[in-house]
Amino acid sequence: AMLKEEVAQLQADLAALAKAQAEMDKLREEEHTAYVSNKADMEQGLDGVKLALKVLNEYYAKEGKAHTAQGGGGSSIIGLLEVVESDF
Repeated sequence: AMLKEEVAQLQADLAALAKAQAEMDKLREEEHTAYVSNKADMEQGLDGVKLALKVLNEYYAKEGKAHTAQGGGGSSIIGLLEVVESDF
């Protein structure tokens, strides 16, 4: 009788594991579908960030007083964009 109870408990545990695995598989499939649909937008956004960094770095690398006073602001923006880029 005890063996039958252990078998029944193990079968219940296996059923619970199978159910949990099915739920995780479904969630993973939903996440993958969302990633695939958003991937192009993320890549386009990353390209935009890289272009902005290039333009800003070139601008602030130029000599001249027009932007010298704003150098701190420029480096803050560049730093922020670099963080955004690294998060992609």
